[in-house]
Amino acid sequence: MEEPRKRSRPGRAPAPAGRTSRPRQAEVARLAGVSQATVSLVLGARKQGATISEETRQKVLDAVRALGYVPDPAASRLAAARNNLLGVFSFTSTFPTDVQHSYYPFLVGVEQEAAARGYDLVLFTGSSTGGAGAAGPNALSRVRLADGCLFLGRHAPADELLRLVADGFPVVHLGRRDELEGLAWVGADYISASQEVVAHLASLGHRRIVLVREDDEAPASTDREHGFLKGLEEAGLPGG
Repeated sequence: MEEPRKRSRPGRAPAPAGRTSRPRQAEVARLAGVSQATVSLVLGARKQGATISEETRQKVLDAVRALGYVPDPAASRLAAARNNLLGVFSFTSTFPTDVQHSYYPFLVGVEQEAAARGYDLVLFTGSSTGGAGAAGPNALSRVRLADGCLFLGRHAPADELLRLVADGFPVVHLGRRDELEGLAWVGADYISASQEVVAHLASLGHRRIVLVREDDEAPASTDREHGFLKGLEEAGLPGG
């Protein structure tokens, strides 16, 4: 009695002696007996792959398993013309990690949303020396490695940010930047928050309340002062 024929599958190809590099698509193609373009279509799960026969598709997948092939994420992202990377650039001298820092809740939200959308975060550290790394006509060019970038910090180079906006690069500033036309921003309501702080202090019996702020015209500083003065007025306390 003739034994039933078994379907042959490619075995694991012996790795060349001393090899340390990962298997390439060309090797998968040779083992499967197909073109590299066919391998790319099968692994890319593109619509064009629907024209590939199931037998050919299976040959490619068997070769992938036999060789232990893993797609190169950098090459895949390059082919898709996107990196799935979201940049975060801080103009402060130290990137905020303390839970008491005003930026901390923003960063937690950024991380959660990036993860939900399948993005990795890239921290650009050029400003870690007090903002000196953000000087120069092309200081922010490296953020183009990502698909878009979030900027944090009060003293940002306006010309560089506007150049990114003009080039169509996705940019969002965390903090109000009304003076930069075309720049998208997300900010907090510092005016109402400052009013509430003053009202709370007044309700505790404080009658002398002082605001300590940076000596600049940054929108966040100005908003806090406006809210502070409104809070004093509503509490019937003398202003500065």
